[in-house]
Amino acid sequence: MSFKTHTEGGSWTGGGTEVPNCSTTEIAAIRAAINFYNSSGVPCVRSIGGLEALANCLSSKNEANITLDCRNSTCNGAFGTTNSRGGSEVTFCDPALPPSGLQQDTDVTLFHEFIHTCNGMELDAWALENHCYQGHGTITPSAGVVNGFMGETSDIGNGLRASEFLLWEPATGRVFVKIQSGGSWNSSPTYTRGNELNVNNRAYMVPPPAGGSWI
Repeated sequence: MSFKTHTEGGSWTGGGTEVPNCSTTEIAAIRAAINFYNSSGVPCVRSIGGLEALANCLSSKNEANITLDCRNSTCNGAFGTTNSRGGSEVTFCDPALPPSGLQQDTDVTLFHEFIHTCNGMELDAWALENHCYQGHGTITPSAGVVNGFMGETSDIGNGLRASEFLLWEPATGRVFVKIQSGGSWNSSPTYTRGNELNVNNRAYMVPPPAGGSWI
């Protein structure tokens, strides 16, 4: 897999040279982001507790098994995109690449999108990014993004909603590791709150707190 390429030169009969869609500078930034991800991002997820399966999946992701692309038609103003949940193609967009973006923008985008490659939902990617990359380029999700969490998570009762890896309490904006127990072919599993993630609770509240704002 590695970096996606296109053909330059040649003719209708063939030939030409395969050239990465990402520039040399962009490739260097993405590789630096992978190094930071391995040294800081994955260990952070593993240290939270209760997310071992996700941490193991994340630790398996690298340049050899993810197709990496730059500035394709999927961007539409985003920092990055993944071709699907559980997919294997990640695109870095203009705000996450030099010279528009800083190295930390590349770093957080890679972490966020790699969570999607491990089947993570937007709540998983945003909350874990906010927790693990705090002070390293992460930003608070917008009101529109947080409202979107409602549509992709499941109501499990007691004011909680479940994503792939986390539990979210919209009324308070608190986010927890999802602990699952029991369940079989004829019964549903039970979900309980695990360790709490360090996110901006006010930003994660639905509806937003009265007299305030999302940030």
